[in-house]
Order: sequence, then structure tokens, then C-alpha cells
Amino acid sequence: MAEEINLNILNAFCNSFLFSFHVQPPGEDLFQIRGQNGLLHTCMDPLPEVSGKQEVSDTADHVLETFYPVSPTINLQKVNVYKEEINCSGFRDDYPYPHAHTLFFLEGADANCKLRPDQFRAKMLMFTFGNALVRAQKLYGPQRVLDRPVTVQAVGTNGRIFQFMVFQLNTTDLSGDDGIKNQVLH
Repeated sequence: MAEEINLNILNAFCNSFLFSFHVQPPGEDLFQIRGQNGLLHTCMDPLPEVSGKQEVSDTADHVLETFYPVSPTINLQKVNVYKEEINCSGFRDDYPYPHAHTLFFLEGADANCKLRPDQFRAKMLMFTFGNALVRAQKLYGPQRVLDRPVTVQAVGTNGRIFQFMVFQLNTTDLSGDDGIKNQVLH
């Protein structure tokens, strides 16, 4: 009986990690991304950056692929966002472990939602980006190119295959394809 209660508490705890963040490039619509974050391991100190200053600077020369003339938001559904408060990491200011370290995702935990491997990686990327962005805004405010990048890792599995990802947020400037870019290793 006690094991069943503990399992129910664990399941409720794991399923309560809902995450929501907003992104609004200048002159564009506000995007809100929400969903189940996965389990989040936090730490006292931030993860070190994966790429050094020169590698980050070199991203400015990288040309991003484009879908032009198709908009990258062509199939996103427009909805009204009623609460436009500031992004929130869910942690109090005095929380001793404020830095996201690793997100853990289990594919297949929800029998009603099956993702292909590329969709699963996209979900991992979306939430590593979101966690890094919220932390960067908390640390640096409206600064565009970050003095110190924010790094978040992710591990995803379907119980048979594991996927690993490291996301490094170098800039919060999402207004165009020019300049410093963010980096992901997977």
C-alpha cells in the first residue's frame, strides 16, 4: 500500500512539471510555448559553456537555412494570450539550485502522444531553449548578446534508444538571421 501511494505521489510530481515561456521578436507576434517540461535536474552553479568566445563569434558568419517564401510560423495556431507577465522559471529568487542542468524526457510515457525521433528532438530543443532563455533573462535582463552563455543539457529516451543534446544560448536576439547564433549539439 505504501509503495502504491509513493508511486502515485511520484507520478503526480513528475506530471506537474509544466513549463511556459514567451518569445516576442521585435515587431512580431508573441509566441508562447508550453508543455510538459520533463524532469529537471538543477544545480547551484551554471554549466560551463561548450563553445569558447572565438567559436561563438564565428557563428556570426554562419548562414542559416531558410524556408523563404514560406513563413516558419505558417502552421502555428493563433490564439489569444491573456497573461503576458514576465517569464518565470518557477523558482524563488532565494532557491539554492537556480540553474537548469539537465532535462530528462521519456518518450512513450503518454500513450496518447507518440512522437517520431525528429519530433522528439524538436521537443528536447524547444525546452532546453526555453529553460536557457528564462535563465538568461533572469540573469542579464534585456541584454542581447550574452556576456556568458547559458548552457542546458537534455537526455531523452524511449526506453530503448537514448538521445543527448546540449544547448548553448549565446544571444536572446531572435529578430533576424544576422549576428551571433545560438548553438545546439545533438
